[in-house]
Amino acid sequence: MLRDLLGLVKTAARRPTGPAAVAAMAVSIVACGSTTSSTHSSRLTARPAAETRPTVPTVLVLTQTLGYHHASIPTAMATVRALASRSGRYRVVFLATAAQLTPAVLRHAAAVMFLLTTGELPIGAEKRALVDFVRRGGGLIGFHSATDTFHHWAAYKDIIGAEFSYHPHPSTQRVIVTDRSTPATQTLPASVLIHEEFYVFKNNPRPHVHVLAELDTGPSGPDQPLVWCRRFGRGRVYYDALGHFSATWHNRYQRNLVSGGILWAVGLASAPSCSTPSAPYRLGAAAYH
Repeated sequence: MLRDLLGLVKTAARRPTGPAAVAAMAVSIVACGSTTSSTHSSRLTARPAAETRPTVPTVLVLTQTLGYHHASIPTAMATVRALASRSGRYRVVFLATAAQLTPAVLRHAAAVMFLLTTGELPIGAEKRALVDFVRRGGGLIGFHSATDTFHHWAAYKDIIGAEFSYHPHPSTQRVIVTDRSTPATQTLPASVLIHEEFYVFKNNPRPHVHVLAELDTGPSGPDQPLVWCRRFGRGRVYYDALGHFSATWHNRYQRNLVSGGILWAVGLASAPSCSTPSAPYRLGAAAYH
């Protein structure tokens, strides 16, 4: 199974990174074997364990939606694949369903990414495996509607840091970068203007996460974190609430947030500040709504 998985990734790295090519590379991996696209053989050959281990970290990427389906998903997939190809320091493998996040597959992964996922995905009995994977040192990466996923799974909401509540009408707003010391934010200016769908969460993640960027709501406005990182056990959790529009994935600031966040989450870059929750929201600001 692992040999087929890695073989698909190596082939994908040599293919074009446009949306059509990305969509064609969605793979299906099951606990008792491997089913692949028609251009790849599923035949397995026994090999010593040392030969089957990847030479670079593997990031498993989910885009499954059982709720709202973002039109930006193909562009987001293309962006993630292009960044991985350009970096060369990690691989990405796109899974068709959360049911493929089995203990056997997770053992060979460095991180799991929820890329614009929504709804109660069919992970079932493997929920404990994903929690243990992160707690023991794996990475969990979420973009935009990753917080609109698993509303009925308390452990997932605890790990990722917040649960989506609602969003106002999309608008052009200023995003303040509050920590520029991390790989995700070090090349960003102090603030950026972006047209987006800005999420409001059911709970304020600030007491439990390290906020990297927040919506500029004015000197006495409410606290609205948008990008954060945290440690969960020995694992690394990174979340970026941006990404509703395809244009966002072409935005150089978002691409920096994506590439740097992945590098940190898989353990290829350092961000000491992510180990410490943020200080309380600025004095004089309104309470979180």
